[in-house]
Amino acid sequence: MFEALIVTLREGVEAVLVVGIIVAFLRREGYERYLGAVWSGIAAATAASLAGAFVLYRWAVNEELFEGLLYLGSALIVGSMMVWMWRHAHALSGEMKGSLSRILARERAGSVAAGLFLFTFLMVFREGIETVLFLSAVSLTTSGLLAVLGVLIGLAIAIVFGVFFVRGSLRIDLGRFFKITGIALGIFVLQLLINGYHELAEGGWLPGNETTMGTVGPLVQNEFFFIAAVLALPLLMLLVPGRQRQEAAATGAAARLERAGSRQQGRARVLGATIGLIILAALGLGFVYSQPPAALSAATPVEAGADGKVHIPLSTFQGTKLQRFQTTVNGQPVRFIAIPIEPVAKGGKIATAFDACLLCGPKGYYQQGPNITCLHCGSVIYPPSIGQTGGCNPVPLPSKVEGGDLVLQTSDLAGGAQLFASKAH
Repeated sequence: MFEALIVTLREGVEAVLVVGIIVAFLRREGYERYLGAVWSGIAAATAASLAGAFVLYRWAVNEELFEGLLYLGSALIVGSMMVWMWRHAHALSGEMKGSLSRILARERAGSVAAGLFLFTFLMVFREGIETVLFLSAVSLTTSGLLAVLGVLIGLAIAIVFGVFFVRGSLRIDLGRFFKITGIALGIFVLQLLINGYHELAEGGWLPGNETTMGTVGPLVQNEFFFIAAVLALPLLMLLVPGRQRQEAAATGAAARLERAGSRQQGRARVLGATIGLIILAALGLGFVYSQPPAALSAATPVEAGADGKVHIPLSTFQGTKLQRFQTTVNGQPVRFIAIPIEPVAKGGKIATAFDACLLCGPKGYYQQGPNITCLHCGSVIYPPSIGQTGGCNPVPLPSKVEGGDLVLQTSDLAGGAQLFASKAH
């Protein structure tokens, strides 16, 4: 449950925060007519996440390429939003609302709405499909239902934070709003670019090696520092609002209404900041408790029979748990992994691969939730994609089921022996 909560909270906050910045801006300046494009983007992204996750899971599409392109596309959209806001900041910093109205009046309403729709769609779709993929491995067991509960709690916290963030931002002077959120969006673009490079290098579409993956991988896997930086800036805006314009003194009912509005905005800022701090604490705990193991689990020794094949009884495999094995081929120890994509009892396929990749070498893999993770760079491998070549995917190893055994050819194992030779690394 805790892992599901942290994953959903992390993905949800990223999308909610950036979308919240745009919603706050539109409401602050009275351009609520464009909010429909934002809500439509969220609805379309939710439906597309379900469809996209089904396609990835059913046909084992290259997830790294898919996510890498989404990261880069999101970076492009967020960057364009930054430029758009920066171009208008000259009028906004002096709070020349009339000038802003004339600027937007000259722009085509359809293009503005389409841009907001595409921006919202990409941000929510990228986070949504990762969450749906996580849930695709959840079964209707006690632990599975607790995972679903964790997802719902994570989404609820992220949405509540976004609501109070928007409400608490409406009375902050716009110059300060653009200055603070502009920095936050810049950091967010940096994260998207780093994640995009990591995914495309993992999929073999961009150059990468053991050093680059080892450097970038932990930054992608442990996104706490990026999210902390992105969240800290809006929290400062919520807790320390800028100077507001001096307005004519109101009396009577108008004065009471103004004071009530100010108190409501103050409570929204405090609640938004408090929820933000809770999110930071939860992500910090997730960072602490999701650290990779210090070493790989022990490998089960296996030997080839007289027929030149390694036989592993299917009864060895329980659920979808990763199993690690080691054999010796021509004097060279060779490790390989096997993981059922679905439980063997239900006729599920068993994916096999060498416990090494072409980028990070024989550092090995471990299981983290439903996915397989590289011990060296933290790349998360989608189990149905095991068997595909390139990037940080484990090097494919053919196998087949014969009778009640998983069978591997000694000749195939010998083909990967060089991966574990010390001179190769």
